[in-house]
Amino acid sequence: MQPLYIGHPASQYDGGPRALVQLCAKDLDAHGGWPLRPHEYAANFSLNARNFCSMVLQSLGPVLLINPVKRETVEHIRLRLGARVPVIVEDIASVEELREAIRRVCRQHEDGEPLMALDVVVALLMLRKLDLERMWAGNSKGYMWVSDIPKGRGLDEKYRGRVDNVLNILLMQGLLIFKISNSKRKYALNPERRTEIYEFLRNRKFSDDIQRVLLRYGTVESVRVLDLLDCYNEPAEENGDES
Repeated sequence: MQPLYIGHPASQYDGGPRALVQLCAKDLDAHGGWPLRPHEYAANFSLNARNFCSMVLQSLGPVLLINPVKRETVEHIRLRLGARVPVIVEDIASVEELREAIRRVCRQHEDGEPLMALDVVVALLMLRKLDLERMWAGNSKGYMWVSDIPKGRGLDEKYRGRVDNVLNILLMQGLLIFKISNSKRKYALNPERRTEIYEFLRNRKFSDDIQRVLLRYGTVESVRVLDLLDCYNEPAEENGDES
């Protein structure tokens, strides 16, 4: 079972957040059996958000932050993890409230939350597929036929109906380029935008101008389908993707 990450104040008094977390850790069955990974805030109610997020990315699980917690800490964690797992912030006054908050955030995770705009999901999976297939232009084999793009291998055929629309958006935004062969279009990733493309895949979101266009189609999808992007959690050069 995946872990639940809990951030909490360093209170020492009976009934404080630290004591409540310890009680829950002694009886996992009372909140559904989820193993807890508690992390105590510093004296200023903050976490080392970078280290915390890196740890969560190594073994994804939902995140519960117990108030009081520094606003900047919450913002950083949500920016880095909000497209991957549920991140909730709660006021907790009793062990019953803590167990209910644990059950709630874990249910959200099991239900596939958070949800993301379908075209954003399709766009990210499309970039991933073209990257893994080495479709970076530069030679005749560096392009993929339109008909091959929604044929599995990381881009499920159930998304076929959105492929043409997303292709056009990514082309207009300069992330893709095309050429004509046998009177048909073939597409490739734009090598001049390589750094940005890897950043989008790593962060699981696009720049605001691209994101805004992709959000126009209202259907949503579970972010669990983007677990395929875990290979981009580290910078591209560390993954050997700069070939």
